[in-house]
Amino acid sequence: MFRKLSLIFILVFGCAAAFLSAQAPALSPSPDGKIWDGAYTLAQAERGKKNFTTSCERCHLADLSGGTGPSLKGARFMTSWENESLYKIFTKIRDTMPPNFGTTLTDDAKLDVLTYILQTNGFPPGAAELKLDADQLETVQVVRKGANRPAVPNFSFVEVTGCLAKGPNNTWLLTNSSEPSITKDQPATPDELKAAGTRPAGAQAFRLISVNSFSPDLHAGQKMEAKGLIYRETDNLDVARLNVLSLQTIDSSCTK
Repeated sequence: MFRKLSLIFILVFGCAAAFLSAQAPALSPSPDGKIWDGAYTLAQAERGKKNFTTSCERCHLADLSGGTGPSLKGARFMTSWENESLYKIFTKIRDTMPPNFGTTLTDDAKLDVLTYILQTNGFPPGAAELKLDADQLETVQVVRKGANRPAVPNFSFVEVTGCLAKGPNNTWLLTNSSEPSITKDQPATPDELKAAGTRPAGAQAFRLISVNSFSPDLHAGQKMEAKGLIYRETDNLDVARLNVLSLQTIDSSCTK
């Protein structure tokens, strides 16, 4: 259902945008990536460390500095994987590691190893575990803290969090919103909502389109997570529109 609605919106909204502009403008780059919001838990990384010790340490050494296998930390790791998705790193581990020793770890265990590698490289833990989900893993990229990353293009399916507020002329806004991040077109799970609640507020505002079916009057003043298709105007990149396909409550108050 979500994908069908997404396709309809892209066709209708996309045609209008093409009429107004032959090419959508580049958006202002965001300073940090989703990976800095906390993509795994401490417990998950601890499991990963144990798995690494039993199955990976012989090639990559206990401190991940590399022996017969490459270094998995620091400059070597970033040179190999910067701007790549966690899904690409996971599939590398899943399909080729450990070499010459047969399959000694399950896919879940190998995902835990990935979180230990992230922890060793200084990426912070969060409230929810990293899931064995290709869509989720694809949305998280390895980026340096404070480094510019590619802007989210128009018509991407994104997730934002913010405060639901009534706007002028019977419109609805999501204010003090987080940076939009590309996500899968499904409602968030309880763990994902919990993780979304830890994201810092921002200074952006999103005008919510097609939101009335979610009974926004019942959620005014609440902290919400919205998912939908993003569109920014050429002459006003600070105020974006979000065609809402999911709206869920994070907290009953925006002030907590």
